[in-house]
Amino acid sequence: MTLAEVFLAPVRDCFPAQVAIVSLLILIFLDCLFGVGTAIMRKEFSSKKMREGIGHKSSEFGFILIGIIVDALTFSGLEVGFNGPILVSVAVYLCVMEIGSLLETFAKNNPELAESPAFKLLETAHVIKDKDSEK
Repeated sequence: MTLAEVFLAPVRDCFPAQVAIVSLLILIFLDCLFGVGTAIMRKEFSSKKMREGIGHKSSEFGFILIGIIVDALTFSGLEVGFNGPILVSVAVYLCVMEIGSLLETFAKNNPELAESPAFKLLETAHVIKDKDSEK
């Protein structure tokens, strides 16, 4: 097996990883699309904010690359201390984050949505996050 095959195997040989990565790419696209649309609609479009968003999205791709590398290490037989598919877990986690970001954008566009039970759960998650960051 070649070195390239070792690093491609975690994605090539794992259908759930493929679905999770494609889902993440679609969600990132939608988040960018709706985020820019919302900013334009609210007259809040800013190139600084856009650069920050691009930085956040590129770090998500970096997180995916780390998942691929760790899975390649375990796939090649190296002992790294655990035996789970990291890539799928990372991709699903990032998908959940993107869904949360989309929900926030939708709430800005339609304040009535912000009163729905789904958004109440999102608000609870933010309160827990804020409390954790204060520690």
